[in-house]
Amino acid sequence: MALDDFLAFRPLGFVGLPSNAFPVKHSSFSIALPGTITPERPVRFPGDVWVTEIWSYRSTSYGGYQIYFQPCAEVRGYFFHLKDIAQSLKYVFDATPQSCQDFPDPSGNIVKCRALVNIRASAGDLLGMSGDGAGVDFGLADFRSKPSGLANLDHYPFDYPYYVSPVDYYPADLKELFASKLASWDGSTLRTAEPRVGEYRPDIPGTAQGLWFIPGRDMRANSADMTPNLALVSDYIDPEQPTFMLGTSLQGVKLSLYTYATESTGLVNRQPRDIKSDGNIYCFEGFPSGRTTGKMPTEHLYGILLLALPDETTLRAEVQPVSTCASSPWQFTANAVSYQR
Repeated sequence: MALDDFLAFRPLGFVGLPSNAFPVKHSSFSIALPGTITPERPVRFPGDVWVTEIWSYRSTSYGGYQIYFQPCAEVRGYFFHLKDIAQSLKYVFDATPQSCQDFPDPSGNIVKCRALVNIRASAGDLLGMSGDGAGVDFGLADFRSKPSGLANLDHYPFDYPYYVSPVDYYPADLKELFASKLASWDGSTLRTAEPRVGEYRPDIPGTAQGLWFIPGRDMRANSADMTPNLALVSDYIDPEQPTFMLGTSLQGVKLSLYTYATESTGLVNRQPRDIKSDGNIYCFEGFPSGRTTGKMPTEHLYGILLLALPDETTLRAEVQPVSTCASSPWQFTANAVSYQR
């Protein structure tokens, strides 16, 4: 996209409930502020590629397209939240047999249709137009890369561990332009921590940091709704700011993001990377409502959060209705929930 056509190119790893309960594997052109009308901006192919799939989605209130493309056999990218696509692509899509499926959605039933195509496109060719939602997602998977940052690959679809930032695949001069836009969704706060492009695979094995699943509720099990699970991660702009996604499986908590002021010693308000399988229960308090550095909304938690690692692949969590962590020693009750990696 033209540099002046978007506010920010959001780094990997932002969280947006309810659909993106875990850090997202793609970046996103942020084009409009929430509550404003998204302008239609041209989106162009980033290189010489083959278009391999075209998806359409329609409900009673909105619709759009998703495009998959490949510059080579080992690399696959996509653009999502396109309001429209180029006429040459639409012509092939309409003429190609499609497989369609209905999906329930809060806004009404969504019909998604997929067509397998084989269309050659050149760098700079018009792909489509923005306007569906506040931005356009840009994802890229490189199957030559070595997966890291996920404790158990069995919990994820085959392609999930291989996503990368598209920024790293551009020439140096264009990477510099992108660097000036690697920021919060409103463009106001740049990410300065390395890697500047962000990261979405947060697991540190042997610690509480990362993604935790209710047994049988992982991504490979084709569970699209990740909200019953837990994400003990960091803000996508400031990786030193803990950001917890506390899910619907915990009693006494609203599905939301939560943050807190960290401590460097003791058993209260530690970074999740500091929580080990050491026989201790850790307590968290003082969760304010507001926004993270990356401008993601956080909720106030009325109570304390207890966490412990019985072993390196099991996490216990519970919210208790007391105001502070002062009343130690802490004990889990029958309301505690176990998660796994």
